[in-house]
Amino acid sequence: MRRRAYAALLLAALLLVAGCANIPEESTPHAVRDDQQQPTEAVQQPPTPNLNAFDLVREFVRRSGNPDAARQYLTAKGQSAWKSEEKPTIIHDTFGTVPQQNQDQRQSGEDQGGVEDTRVTVILRVTELGRLGQDNAFIPSINENTYRVGVVRDKGQWRIDVPPDHVYVPLADFNISYRPVTLYFFDPDLRITVPDQRYVAAEPEEGLPTRVIAVLLSGPSDSMRSSVVSPLKGVGARTNVVPDSDGTLVVDLVPLGDKSEEQRELIAAQIVLTMQSVTYSRLRIKGDGQDLIQGHGDWRPGDIKQYDASTKPSPDQPGLVSSGGRLRTLLDGKSVPGPAGNGEYDVVSAAQSIDGGQLAVVTQVGDKLRLRVGAYGQPLQEINLDATTMTRPTWRVSTAEGQDASEVWTVEDGNVVRIVRAGDETWKSVEVNASSLDSFGPIRELRLSRDGTRAAIVTASGKLVVTAVVRDKDSVSLSLPRTLQPRMIISAVGVDWLNQHTLVVVTGQTDLPVLRLSVDGLMIDTFDSNNLQFPMHSVTAAPERDVVVTDNAAVLVAPGLGQVWRQLQNGQGSTAIPFYPG
Repeated sequence: MRRRAYAALLLAALLLVAGCANIPEESTPHAVRDDQQQPTEAVQQPPTPNLNAFDLVREFVRRSGNPDAARQYLTAKGQSAWKSEEKPTIIHDTFGTVPQQNQDQRQSGEDQGGVEDTRVTVILRVTELGRLGQDNAFIPSINENTYRVGVVRDKGQWRIDVPPDHVYVPLADFNISYRPVTLYFFDPDLRITVPDQRYVAAEPEEGLPTRVIAVLLSGPSDSMRSSVVSPLKGVGARTNVVPDSDGTLVVDLVPLGDKSEEQRELIAAQIVLTMQSVTYSRLRIKGDGQDLIQGHGDWRPGDIKQYDASTKPSPDQPGLVSSGGRLRTLLDGKSVPGPAGNGEYDVVSAAQSIDGGQLAVVTQVGDKLRLRVGAYGQPLQEINLDATTMTRPTWRVSTAEGQDASEVWTVEDGNVVRIVRAGDETWKSVEVNASSLDSFGPIRELRLSRDGTRAAIVTASGKLVVTAVVRDKDSVSLSLPRTLQPRMIISAVGVDWLNQHTLVVVTGQTDLPVLRLSVDGLMIDTFDSNNLQFPMHSVTAAPERDVVVTDNAAVLVAPGLGQVWRQLQNGQGSTAIPFYPG
């Protein structure tokens, strides 16, 4: 899939360069109406001649990712009835078209849409995987549906006059018809860029940049609208995104008004980072007809600050592991300094802040679990929590440059809590509003994304759930939870964030022990299972790091998909819980 996406990007760049050869030396970007654009190759290709009714419906479904192409399979009545403007529902690649079974239909060639028939009812059976929302984000939802599709003879060919109620697109065809695009917004503190995955129609290709910018200007997806901020709020596009005389793509925004240079830098970051997966061309960003930032006409990704740097553990933080009641370094197995490593605390699990300076440790005290928080290598303050169950802690990224992390989360006896640093340098527990998760049952694991805007959750029943983190002035809540791949992932046991928009999951399923999937759950890949001994116990992941898992025998690492797992010599065995900062 990535090879195909790369090839499409390369083709877009070549077409853009070729198109620039015929542009006058001086020109002004202008809006181009969609009806003036040339028909795409997919639209020009007619239905395969002489198909029977059932194969015609199958080909119609396969081409429904491009509504203009799919309309060719419909009669005039069918075109009026089909909801072609509706966002697509993505279905499994395997779907059925079978005859309607009743006393009036015979199982013959005629009943299969043969030459003597004039009308056939085709039963379309699909497995829905989810749908695109009005915000162009994927919404997972597994359903089985059956529809009666009416097919009639029209000028000697079968055509559909009673189409399905929705626009159904098989996943493989959706991946051809729609381009995945990562849009960028900011965390509430305007310090960290936050990715937001969307899907934009791939054709017509020359209009792709305009469509992507339009979705960006429309704001965050519905699920993230209360968790992130867009400096582009209230801004629109004066024209389509079109190439200037030198091939540079022009993004012309209005109104910018009295926005400060700092705000304009954030806007530039949103646009450049979003467009980097769409074009290789330079971007000329304008505001109210002038350069967005005076003296900075053209932009490339290298011109943008590293707004996500604080979400990536530094190379001098190689990770830790809890084993045998102590904390040790992941690479050499040496005990960490202080009571967390010398045996004074009976460590059950732990987490290290992204900057490496803070620890949160779950300890066993008699038959209870207690949480301690404080500076790495130092005695840790015991928090006023006395629980029988407590998940491994997870840190929120620091909210200010050069400031120590000041918030860590856990789930104690079913309650999601965050431990925050008070003004006197002590720590206190504050409950998180997690009522949206009540129907999901007990939580086995909770991991905050390293930008602090999402949480990935493994339930006690083995489901994988992603939810938004919403921060109001006086409270924090988990909102709009969505179960990812509920048919495929049925016994998840651990999860971590590979990066801001990708998860790694370990399960109790021997056929799918380690998985990588997009934060919306649409794209999923499996790691090699060779060298693993089941069942799996835990996982940790981080940007630009090997994935680390614990199986039933040892701690193992793999650089990525398709790579062989190798045992970590100092991993401490099957009871160890490895973790990267975060």
